[in-house]
Amino acid sequence: MIPSSLPVGSAPRPTWWAALPSRTALLAQGRDAVRFLDNFTTASLAPLTPGQATEGFFADGRGHVIALVRLLRMPDGIWIDGAPGLAGTLHEHLEHYHIREDVSFHDASSDRRAFLVRGPAAAAVGVATPAHDQFVDASLGGIATTLMATDWYGVDGVLVFVATADADRLAAWLATTGLPQAGPADVDAARIDAGSPEPADIPPKTLPQELGRDARAICFTKGCYLGQETVARLDALGHVNRRLVGIATGDTPPAVGADVLLDGTPVGAITSACVSPTLGAGLGLGLVHVKAVAPTARPTVGGTEARVIPLPVGRGDGEHPA
Repeated sequence: MIPSSLPVGSAPRPTWWAALPSRTALLAQGRDAVRFLDNFTTASLAPLTPGQATEGFFADGRGHVIALVRLLRMPDGIWIDGAPGLAGTLHEHLEHYHIREDVSFHDASSDRRAFLVRGPAAAAVGVATPAHDQFVDASLGGIATTLMATDWYGVDGVLVFVATADADRLAAWLATTGLPQAGPADVDAARIDAGSPEPADIPPKTLPQELGRDARAICFTKGCYLGQETVARLDALGHVNRRLVGIATGDTPPAVGADVLLDGTPVGAITSACVSPTLGAGLGLGLVHVKAVAPTARPTVGGTEARVIPLPVGRGDGEHPA
């Protein structure tokens, strides 16, 4: 039976840890760093104080997404944290517009590693969860780390950043906590279950509002920035033609790249897939035409019945931030 909704928070949430692939860490530093970046992201950076963070999109002049990232306010600028492999693209994009501003960019991706501790028992082993949209320095097992709360992989998540030289020591300490270690497939399943898009889920010409993260990644009242005209026009229209959704397919995951069909016509494609730990069924992510989201729609994937699954609460549209 294909589930008709995603029962957020109803499944058991064991606590585990995992080493993550090397994440993008692009540092923008200098007197004008915050002001400069504010001209190129959908997030509002000016109100942030050191220790605060926000999601944001970088878009091109037509409003198409270049990257979805988290922006961390440092005392000397902004730390851009994102999925692996984005630093070169973002650096080239930003340098294209850099003229005389006092800002410099440094790719620190190889200088630090990231771990994920996920589950309600994280604090019991010493991994305290910072407040939402904040990050703090902390010592874990005598090792200097930076902790940042995340629900990218579901609730009760903490990203633990550590210098690359200390990564093996931190992994050894995490192993002593008694928490099980999860593998890459577990991490990806938790991400897909939470409805969080990686670059593979953001094909060319994707618009920010299609990814349903308006409430956390777009400020509709800030000043001008690259791509704002498109974002503002879509906000005024009140809708987009595509949505990032979950797509349940029964016992087995859908094939990545498979078309989502409605009445035999392609309306989207599967971009990520897993066996959902919440649903206990195959689950994919994909951008689909909004007509496939209608309650009466009967989409198919790979010749079998599928069902569009609402993404978890908080992933979609909400109150526009100031």
